[in-house]
Order: sequence, then C-alpha cells, then structure tokens
Amino acid sequence: MSTRTVDLASFHPNKTVALQQQRGAGQALPYTDAAWIDEHRIGLDLTYLFEAPGDPHPMRHSDLEAMAPEVLAVHRELKQEQGDVKDGEVTMLGWQSLPQRLTDEHLDRIRQAVSQLSARIDAYVSLGIGGSYLGIDATVQALSHLHFNGLAREERGGAPEIYFLGQNMDPDFFRDTLDMLRGKRVGINVISKSGTTTETAIAFRILRRLLEQTHGDEAQRMIFVTTDAVKGALRGLCDKRGYQSFVVPDDVGGRFSVLTDVGLVGVAMAGIDIGELAAGFLAMKRRTDSDDFWSNPALLHAAVRTLAWRRGKKVEVVATNSAALYQVARWMEQLFPESEGHGGQGLWVSPSMYSEKLHANGQMVQQGERNLLETFLRLERFNSEVEIPTDPQNLDGLNFLPEAGRDLGFINRLAIDGPAYAHHSGGVPNLTISVPARNAFCLGQLYFMMERSVAVSGRLLGHNPFIQPGVVDYKNAIFALAGKSGHEERRARMEQEMGQRQRVVIR
Repeated sequence: MSTRTVDLASFHPNKTVALQQQRGAGQALPYTDAAWIDEHRIGLDLTYLFEAPGDPHPMRHSDLEAMAPEVLAVHRELKQEQGDVKDGEVTMLGWQSLPQRLTDEHLDRIRQAVSQLSARIDAYVSLGIGGSYLGIDATVQALSHLHFNGLAREERGGAPEIYFLGQNMDPDFFRDTLDMLRGKRVGINVISKSGTTTETAIAFRILRRLLEQTHGDEAQRMIFVTTDAVKGALRGLCDKRGYQSFVVPDDVGGRFSVLTDVGLVGVAMAGIDIGELAAGFLAMKRRTDSDDFWSNPALLHAAVRTLAWRRGKKVEVVATNSAALYQVARWMEQLFPESEGHGGQGLWVSPSMYSEKLHANGQMVQQGERNLLETFLRLERFNSEVEIPTDPQNLDGLNFLPEAGRDLGFINRLAIDGPAYAHHSGGVPNLTISVPARNAFCLGQLYFMMERSVAVSGRLLGHNPFIQPGVVDYKNAIFALAGKSGHEERRARMEQEMGQRQRVVIR
C-alpha cells in the first residue's frame, strides 16, 4: 500500500490563507486610498436587460427612463424619512445613517471584546436566525477560506473556528455540530432582540447549559449577548448574569442589520477587518445618495426589479460564479422576499451557483416559462490562480486553453458571460453586478446597495418594506401546536379546522 501523500508544491500559494494571516497580523488593505477605492467600485451592467428575444413583455431602455421620476420621488421620500416606513412607532430607516454612526470608538469596542474572548476559546458559535444569521455567515464565507474550520489556527489568522446554530431546529444538524465542539474551549454569542425567538432560544438553552456544566460560574466569561438595549428576556438575563452585551438597534430591521453589532461581532471574530467593511458601506451610501438616476446603481437596480415585476416576472435567479459569494445570494434571498412579499407582490429570489446549476436547472432558465429575471453576481478577481495543465493525448480536446494561457478563473468568468448572452437570447432579461475582488470593502458596498435598492423597490410596490407580518403567522401556528400558554384558543381553532379537513396520505 502506498504511503505517499498529495503535495501541492506545484500550485500557486493559497492567497486566501495569506490574506487571513495578514489580517491576523494587523495588516490592512489600503481602503482609504483614492486610487484603490476607484479600482474596487461595484459595477452594474444592463447590457442584456433590454428587448430579450422571445420575452412576451420585453423591457426597454425607454421604460426604465420613464420610471426615473417615480423612483427619484421614493428615493427623496426615504432620505427625508417620510412615507410608510415605521414598525409600530419606530421609523425603520436607521440603516441609512448607520454608515456615519459606525465610529472608530464603536468599532474599537467590538474589536477589544472580540480579542479578549477569542484568546480564551478554540471555537465560536453564533446563535441566531434570519437577519441574525445570514449576513454574518455570508460575510465570513465571502471573505474567508471555504474550509475555514479545517485549517490550523495560524492559517486562520489566529481566529477561532466559526460555527452557527439556532438557524434551524434539525436535531441531527444540531448534534453533528456539537461533535465539532468536543474537547474544545467554546464561546457563544446569542443574537435575538426579544430573546424569545424559538429556534435561537432553544439553541441558547442547550449551549448555555453545556458551558455552565463545563465552566461553572466562569461560563459568563464565554458568553456574548446581542439584544435590545433596555428590554426583553435576554436583556434581563444579561444584566443578571453579567454577560458581555451588544445592542440590536430599534431602528434597523434584522435583514438590514449586518453592519450593526448583530453582524460585526461575529465578523470580527472571524478576523475580518470591520473597519474596511464599514468603509465600503459608507462609500456606497455616499454614492447612492445621488439623485442622478443613471449614475445611481441602487436606484437602477430597484427600478429594474420593479419593472420586471410589472412585466410579469415572478422569479429572480441570483446566480454567482463564486462559491464564496453564494451565501451572499442567500442573504439576498431573505432581504428581498421578506421586504417585497406583501399583498401578492414581489419577486421570489432563487440563489444559484454557476456553472453547477447550469447543469441542474439551466434548461428551465433557457427554455422554460418566460417569468424570470436573472441577476449575476460576477466576481472579477479570484484569490487563487489554478492553472490548467496540457495533456499529451488531449482526449478531452481542451489543450487549446492552457496553450492560450487560460486558467480556471478565466473559464469561471465565462460561466457568467456565456449564460448572460444565451439566456437573453432565450428570452430572459438579465443584469450583472460586478464585484471587483473578495474583500470587505467590496462586500460593504454591495450590502448598502442592496439595502437601499429594496427600500426603494418595496415602496414602489406600495407597501412598507420594513415589516414582515406574515412571519408572525407561522410562529403563532408553531406555538399553538406546541402548547404554549396564551395560544389555547388558536390551538382549538386549528385542531377543529384540521379535523374537518379530509386527510390524503399515501404510504
């Protein structure tokens, strides 16, 4: 039996690992340099949006132009904090001023707390669901090694392993994740404004007991709490136990919260430069404050998606050529449907990884019902260079690629460019968002652009995009079925209705 092992010496070094190590050593990218900023501006390409052949209701450049006054009116209204934008008595536009509120002092407080906990632990578990989970996971995956937890700590830039729980109630997933924590020093951050979100609260009960069994009274030093500033179940527990705490702001909804304490603590724990992330967020805020419709990518993005809806599109395929950005597409999957899905309206967002999904549902996109809009998240520069070797036999006929100096990154970018052309020819209008590189500055830009876009598109649809009353319905149904106190009447009504429904079960 051979004892030889794989040697990667013939490959270029993994730049993602090098970047993690540089971050761990305190080396920052030059994100305050004007030339560097210009090089890393997010781009929006509408080349394949207009007049798609075979589209029964094609979009035209003039249609978008005609929408400009309507879009600008909503944009100005939002900037003036007017219109239907409240949740109860709170105006939910705090994300608009958040870039200026992210002071160096605030970021330093997060860095210091994270540094102290990081030194005490081997693994960090973030407990949250929806907006208290997706943005953190998206950022960590976008900017870190895709097998982060499998690397040595030195290769992670000194960061602990990062895990997520409380985002579902699958007992197998939960138990399997616990196995990854065996024998390790563990710290946790529970993220919930109310402290009563079922999935997160259950996860916190289990992890808190585990830490208390392990550390006794010292467990409080291993627990962070991110919750309401003054009220709620977690705030009371936090004050009683002395947990290090961070604040979920009242005026920023969960799906808009990735650049609040909700997201920044976990992102910093992964060793990512939160100052760079905040700088990108601020740069896009300044860029999209403009009332120049054709130079404002957020307004154009909102207008395109609204026009697509009005033209009968029902599904937006958000496809990326980067495994690192796939979770960002999943973040968009919450941001847009939860904000737009009111009164029978809104585009369903379907995340896809190309070219993988081109072999799974590409036929449907190319020749299925013409009810689709396609948005590409195109990563321009990858961290890694993977060369394609020549083959003396050339049985697959691909020697032309290495002979022309083409590497894997070149081919992968074509997984966007080819479908953009082909799908447009097949009647699917599409647009491309160009992400220059895998860095926090680019990601911060993308986050603010999407948040401003959905705020505008939700108001263009005529409703409040900052509330989610439909989400409450499923929660109440679960509480009633579980027998929670106060839901007895609902449970009785549900049982009566279910008893009258004809059961159709095939076994």
